[in-house]
Amino acid sequence: MNSPPPPSQLMSEASPPLQGSVALPGDKSISHRAMILGSIAQGVTETEILLEGEDVLATKSAMMAMGVEIE
Repeated sequence: MNSPPPPSQLMSEASPPLQGSVALPGDKSISHRAMILGSIAQGVTETEILLEGEDVLATKSAMMAMGVEIE
């Protein structure tokens, strides 16, 4: 039997920064992810309609304890 050819080499180049906005309904999982991803992004991240359940507020406290500015 013939073996498949080896995979070809992949090359990537840096892309410009992403910009834009997304409208999503309020959701606990999305609230956590928005806060976490916003905390590692460069610049300002604005979110609206974050759910304020106990676990989401705990994530907010954890991000702030690590030095993230959240208003």
